[in-house]
Amino acid sequence: MSTHSDTFTLEFASDTEIVFTRKLAAPRKLVFEVMTNAEHFKNWYGPRTMTVTHAEFDARVGGRWRIISTSPEYGEHAFSGEILEFVPVERIVQSETYEPMPQYQNINTLLLEEADGVTTVRGHVQYQSKEHRDGHYNAGMEWGMRETYDRLEELVEGLTQPS
Repeated sequence: MSTHSDTFTLEFASDTEIVFTRKLAAPRKLVFEVMTNAEHFKNWYGPRTMTVTHAEFDARVGGRWRIISTSPEYGEHAFSGEILEFVPVERIVQSETYEPMPQYQNINTLLLEEADGVTTVRGHVQYQSKEHRDGHYNAGMEWGMRETYDRLEELVEGLTQPS
């Protein structure tokens, strides 16, 4: 189980923004690789109750990404978007649409910083409205993100352990 689950923070930065941070006990280069390689998504993306059934991530400006997750309890959920900015190992800015509600799109920015072998992921989510932000949050966003980042940390810690 993750050793840093208490390092997740989330706050409302404004009526249309959420910011979060999470520290991961792994080098930034590895965290970035796992976060941008679709082959890894099934091992960390989403809460444990969900299974990634499709993942694509075209890691370049203008590239598209798409993830479909399913569970017996919650059914199928598809998210997709476009990569707007891409600075390897440092920064990703991407649009995100929850496909059943295409009228709502948010812009997600992820910054990765490393100090003493610990990577801090800083995220910023910009919504179109307060209602969209609140709807996303009230649908379980914080719980889902906490569990997703726990899973991400477990994966990168496993990848850094000697064989």
